[in-house]
Amino acid sequence: MAETEKSDRRELSPTIKTLAAHTGYSIATISKALRGSPVVAQPTRDAIVAAARELGYQANARGMALRTGKTYRAAVLMPITSAAGYEWDGVEYTQILSGISQALEGSDYQLSVHGFRDFGDAFDTARRIVDQSAADGLIFSGVQADDPRIDMLVESDFPFVSLGRCRKPLIYAHVDVDNEWAAFTATARLIAGGHRRIALINADRRLSYALDRIDGFSRAFNEAGLAASTDLVAGGDLSTRFGRDSALRLLGLPSPPTALVCINESTTLGVLSALGSLDRRVGVDVDVIAYDDINVSAYFTPPITTFYQPIELLGRKLGEFLLRRMAGEDPAKLAMVSRPELIGRQPDNLGGRNRR
Repeated sequence: MAETEKSDRRELSPTIKTLAAHTGYSIATISKALRGSPVVAQPTRDAIVAAARELGYQANARGMALRTGKTYRAAVLMPITSAAGYEWDGVEYTQILSGISQALEGSDYQLSVHGFRDFGDAFDTARRIVDQSAADGLIFSGVQADDPRIDMLVESDFPFVSLGRCRKPLIYAHVDVDNEWAAFTATARLIAGGHRRIALINADRRLSYALDRIDGFSRAFNEAGLAASTDLVAGGDLSTRFGRDSALRLLGLPSPPTALVCINESTTLGVLSALGSLDRRVGVDVDVIAYDDINVSAYFTPPITTFYQPIELLGRKLGEFLLRRMAGEDPAKLAMVSRPELIGRQPDNLGGRNRR
């Protein structure tokens, strides 16, 4: 009976040879497909992954690590704290992790999440992952204009993908949103509606994408032959409280904004709260354009014109690129910069009145 039970257990634990016999593909092809190697055609990889799920195949990570020298871990850097009052904390990062997990599903890699408290801690964690070979690849966001993590990882030739780009002419795998274009298009839309005093509720200027937003914001004024309202640019922690406090301060100026461009949904919610407390109506007294990555702006009151980019899709691309990078693909081929979709829910022209 004992021998029968052992035999049953072996049958219930399919090996890579079982997959080969079941699918007709070679062991080498199956191994590459399960690692996400780009040399395996996507239909073949899909068929092998489907068969692995059907048979309940699970790779022996320890054995594979001993044979290959790899950890089969994909590391992700995630902040574990934020500014006080950041009620939106963690929502975007959950979506990013969901997308990355979807991309890694069916591969031999497991996610390894490493928390950090500030930028210095993030660099030290990245350095430790490289020095201790704690993972085979790394994903991170919050890229600064001059980001030492990118310098270090490029110099080390360590596989990584960043969500965002620094401002140095380095070659590395990245996924990003065209923030300059988004800010330009939002601001130009408001200028076309008659606005001249436009505020930008922005991220901290140390972040590369915050500078991209300022560039696009300024370009819209320049192309319209107008002086940019750079005195109405606020940079901060992107919390709801920051959005509210910034809007209250700016709207209290002698020459206040007639429109605001917000960096994310959290700041937009704070701006709407400020407008409500001042009895200012969106689309009548003040116009607001938001940037949305988790599709909640449609539920604001009133619904807000939005540039929408699903962050979960960016997460999937991060995971896909990391798999390809860890398989040895040239980082120069692993770059994607997407433009968000404009969803117009307000006319953004104060009812046709030209405000200067």
